[in-house]
Amino acid sequence: MQYPQLYKQFKKHIDLPLEAYLNLEERLIIKKINKKEHFIEEGKIARYLPFIQKGLLVNYRVDTAARTHVIQIGYTGTWLGDLFSFFNGSPTHFNIQAFQETDLLLINRETYDYISKKYPIYEKYYRIGIQNSYNQMLKRIYNINSQSAQKRYHDLIESVPTILDDIPHYMIASYLGIKPQSLSRIRNQ
Repeated sequence: MQYPQLYKQFKKHIDLPLEAYLNLEERLIIKKINKKEHFIEEGKIARYLPFIQKGLLVNYRVDTAARTHVIQIGYTGTWLGDLFSFFNGSPTHFNIQAFQETDLLLINRETYDYISKKYPIYEKYYRIGIQNSYNQMLKRIYNINSQSAQKRYHDLIESVPTILDDIPHYMIASYLGIKPQSLSRIRNQ
């Protein structure tokens, strides 16, 4: 087994036989992305499901007024991609960029279809993963509307302690749903 962290991620949600994992592992595509490099840019089709073996990715969109809106932050041991684009073959509306040197394990559509058909347990894993992502997004929206900015900031720092060193502060402010000046004020307290 070359990537025990990925296997551990699967085992959190499903009882994945080692044989099924090893069959997937031999089909993974390994990709290294440099700091500031994009994994995907708006308008392109997401051809892979990326697992972050090591590193940090940010999913964001830039609006017509050139404001950046951070949608998701993915870090070591998590998945971060555009599922809608991957499954529907439609162009993504997002940019996904590395903010550290990042090592990815990629699953392409051919591998996804093969592995899901051969081992239906993977379908269960991805269903659970999609449900969890949906729940996390709802929780994030709820927290933006119900928690204080200080609480959201502290929760983020707790889950990703090095984030202030890795991502520009205006992007962190966007993710938290606050202005950069508010982030500075919170940090100074």
